Amino acid sequence: MSQRNPLNERYQNEERTGKTRKSAASAKPTAKRAGTVRMEPPKTPKQKRAEARERRRKADEKRFQTEKTLYNVPTPEYRRVRRTWWVVLIAAIVTTVASFALSQVEGMGAVSTALLVVAYALILAALYLDFAKARKLRREYQARVLNDKSKATRAQQKRQRAEAREQQRAGAEASGEPKPDEPTGLAKAFGFLRRGKTAPDAGQHDGKADEKTSSAATGQAGDKGEGK
Repeated sequence: MSQRNPLNERYQNEERTGKTRKSAASAKPTAKRAGTVRMEPPKTPKQKRAEARERRRKADEKRFQTEKTLYNVPTPEYRRVRRTWWVVLIAAIVTTVASFALSQVEGMGAVSTALLVVAYALILAALYLDFAKARKLRREYQARVLNDKSKATRAQQKRQRAEAREQQRAGAEASGEPKPDEPTGLAKAFGFLRRGKTAPDAGQHDGKADEKTSSAATGQAGDKGEGK
């Protein structure tokens, strides 16, 4: 490829001396859209932000409802454990406040210490009820709920597949198409040809058997005549 001369005036001028020719496609008239076609105006950034906030709000609400359903276990045992937990927690708070109040009174140091020990014991009992008993019941309920949802989903999918098969079978019967178990035209023709081939073959075998039987009978009769 030849190198262009940089000393040419055409390449020394920084301004554009020519212009781009428009294509013939740009001269074509634009077709009018149909009356049923509706062009929505472009969304503004404010509308996009509002839609994003609405999607986040719906997602948070859905997650809150799911957590509420999974954590509010409607079983008598879980309610009993939660009531016991509330009683123990309130007792721990009361004994802690009483211990700090009696510590300011002269001569009540031993009672204050005893109440503080009781408060610590109640706090440990509340933690045990929450982390050992209540959490175990929540997990069992969550597993049961998720298992029930999966079973219901599988049953619904199975029912939908059965309905689709019934609709397909009904449509085939209405249109006169062969059933899935019924052979098609090619299979029918092939079976007919096979039956046509086997029938003459059977006749030929029968004819050969008759000839063999008749020849054997003739031979036996000839042997008897020679014996006489």
